[in-house]
Amino acid sequence: MSNQPKIVTALGKAELHRILVRGYDLTEELVGKITFSQMTFLMLMGRLPTPGQIRMTDALLTILVEHGMVSSAVVARLTYHTAPEAIQGAVAAAILGAGSVHLGSSEWSAKMLHEAFPRETKEGDLDAIAASVVNRYAERKQRLPGIGHRTHAEGDPRAERLFLIARETEVFGRYCELLQRISHTAEARHGRRLPINVTGAIAATALDMGLPWQITKAFALIGRTLGAIAHVSEEMRNPMARNIDAAIKSALAYEPDLKA
Repeated sequence: MSNQPKIVTALGKAELHRILVRGYDLTEELVGKITFSQMTFLMLMGRLPTPGQIRMTDALLTILVEHGMVSSAVVARLTYHTAPEAIQGAVAAAILGAGSVHLGSSEWSAKMLHEAFPRETKEGDLDAIAASVVNRYAERKQRLPGIGHRTHAEGDPRAERLFLIARETEVFGRYCELLQRISHTAEARHGRRLPINVTGAIAATALDMGLPWQITKAFALIGRTLGAIAHVSEEMRNPMARNIDAAIKSALAYEPDLKA
């Protein structure tokens, strides 16, 4: 008898005449019968979503698809320009930059919320929790993840829309409420506008739907993958990476470090 451990997944299995996904027959029960938003929820949560969760998931997948010629779009175009035979490389380059500064901060915002108010904690004073979070980040001289935005300094319309849909779908819960109180507390402490940004809203709504904090960045990654593919597609029809490259080179200056 083999002592090798079993490798078991609950996600899927390919058989001779069918493919099983989360216990459903892919071709008979899923394809043509559910949306990609439903499929996303099924894969991440292990069950099909409620009607409200379908709409919320759809909003989360859509909200970050495009935000103009941001760094992830530029790097996708430049990578495609140098390796047009492999568009997956251009898309991967765009996604690899999703971190704490741009695009990926939903993960860290969700971690902040989860640590401040763990899911197993049934009740808590949200104002006191919010004050504790703001004080802790201020003492460490760290930015609150999910709060503030360089472009949308007076309020991120994407975050506002997500919270509206969360209320309409009854997804809005303790984490959405806590993040809003953190924003208000931070504004009072620092004496300036510090609105919730889109990644913060993604974090809070995803947590309120039951996703673990570590996976909340999935919506940013899935959405921006589509955006990167669209930028590569436009680059094929209307090349501009050469101009971007030339602009970067013209802005570069060489100044020897005489102290080295």
